[in-house]
Amino acid sequence: MSPRALNVVIGLAVLGIVAAQLQLEGPRAVVLTAFTVILILGLQLTRTRQADGGEIMPGNYAENLAELRRSRREIVGAFEIERRRIERDLHDGAQQYLVAANMKMGEASLSLDPNTVEGRLISAAQDDAALAIKALRETVHGIHPQVLTDMGLEAAVRDLARRFDQVEVRCPHPLPSLPQGITASGYFFVSEALTNAAKYGGPAAILLIADESLHITVTDMGQGGAVITPGRGLSGMKERLAAFGGTLELSSPEGGPTELRATMPLLLNVGESGYL
Repeated sequence: MSPRALNVVIGLAVLGIVAAQLQLEGPRAVVLTAFTVILILGLQLTRTRQADGGEIMPGNYAENLAELRRSRREIVGAFEIERRRIERDLHDGAQQYLVAANMKMGEASLSLDPNTVEGRLISAAQDDAALAIKALRETVHGIHPQVLTDMGLEAAVRDLARRFDQVEVRCPHPLPSLPQGITASGYFFVSEALTNAAKYGGPAAILLIADESLHITVTDMGQGGAVITPGRGLSGMKERLAAFGGTLELSSPEGGPTELRATMPLLLNVGESGYL
């Protein structure tokens, strides 16, 4: 029986007993009075449990919570599926065409005098194609770095931090096993934050911790005054985090430091633990 229905039943019973008391005297009235007190105390206990979020709750609360968690996991998974699709398309499509074009230009250059205009143009085109292939491979690597899959978030963040000057990574406790979408979201948040710090800030520190959520804080010792601008990188990241219940907060007073804090729920089911 739901709490609301139980309250109605108890309330009606109390009214009935009070009406009966008006018709009775002596010991019977005393017994009914005591019973009335017990029912009132039971009604109060029910209300207290409801207010405290205790054991008595609407029957579909657990189902609704599980459905919300499931839908958020699907959103995170969709982000990751799309990222992998783009990575595959770039690797198997654009990169292969560039490699083939570079090989054909190499074959053409064999029949040309390198000192002629045509020879120099072919050579320059080969150099440009080689640079395009390198840039594309770096882009593919950045979409989903292999170290993220092989070693996890902490190792991937440390690898990322080595590409910037004066970045310290702190992870006081081992991170649990994280869903791939959460891992990727955390990685790209750090990447965006460090890119901003390199442009406008100074030395930076990254803190990784986890409980029922993944918490990442990136602090730089720059001049401060940073804002989340609509349509820019951090704004887009904030929207992506919000889509599955995550948050992004910015503190950047004039003079610094600038602190970006991201919180991402692990979206574990009831009884699940991220730790193996």
